[in-house]
Amino acid sequence: MTRFGIIGGGLMGHGIAVALARAGHRVVVYDEDPAALASLDERIARALERCGVPPGDVGAVTARVTAARSLSDMSSCVDAVVEAVSERLDVKHQVLEAWEATVPPVLPVWSTTSVLPLTDVAKGMRHPQRLVGVHWWNPAYLVPLVEVAPGAETDHRFVQEACDVLNGMGRTTVRLHRDVPGFIGNRLQFALVREALHLLEQEVCDPVTIDTVVRASLGLRWSAVGPMENADFIGLDLTRNILSSLAPHLSAAVAFPALDEPLDAGQRGRASGGGLLTWPPGRGEEVAQRLEDGIRRNLGAQ
Repeated sequence: MTRFGIIGGGLMGHGIAVALARAGHRVVVYDEDPAALASLDERIARALERCGVPPGDVGAVTARVTAARSLSDMSSCVDAVVEAVSERLDVKHQVLEAWEATVPPVLPVWSTTSVLPLTDVAKGMRHPQRLVGVHWWNPAYLVPLVEVAPGAETDHRFVQEACDVLNGMGRTTVRLHRDVPGFIGNRLQFALVREALHLLEQEVCDPVTIDTVVRASLGLRWSAVGPMENADFIGLDLTRNILSSLAPHLSAAVAFPALDEPLDAGQRGRASGGGLLTWPPGRGEEVAQRLEDGIRRNLGAQ
């Protein structure tokens, strides 16, 4: 499999295009927004710079990525398709229906959904057996993990094929036994976010303190030793005792006042200049750079 089509040239789509092109694959990107396609080359070049690709090698990688004027133009020249549109079932259904009308039933489809059940994404497809959940982490050109999962009707040969391609690219590939909302990573990540919001609502601390605790303790530990290995390391008896004491006090909330209050005031976070924290001009760029620098530093230490 060497020719990929990507439907959606936004944040995830262009990052996946970079990852695939760096691995030697050819990529065709389609987006219904002309502005997304017009800026594609610039965004890819910037991502390659952030990856540390030598300037002399950038042209060879960008040459593997081209833009398509329509879905039918893209479909005629690819071996597999990556669906990277917004996380709305109606949008995904519309895009997949339009795309399936232009291709044979054996062409694999990788959906980049991060939270939607893949079985729901597949509803309405003519050939749902070819749909595989392939969840990349942002930025896709830096974070090595890719989570791969089947839907209820997925033919497992398509799952194996996806894993083989990703492993051949040097990605850290994990294969889920079955379809669950959020895969593994987002379920773990947002369990932590829910408890952090609970601490805010209980007036235990402020948002800066939560970030300090995570960055100066858990963030340092988890890059080296995961929670299951740590449970064994400290002893399952101690792990059970701690959980037995803590579990009754942990959040099981499905409503989140700590988010509702700023949202009701028009504070959406970085984009609006304020949210749980304040976002003066330039902070967004600083955080993005710090994030990518931290990922590269951790990867270099492995």
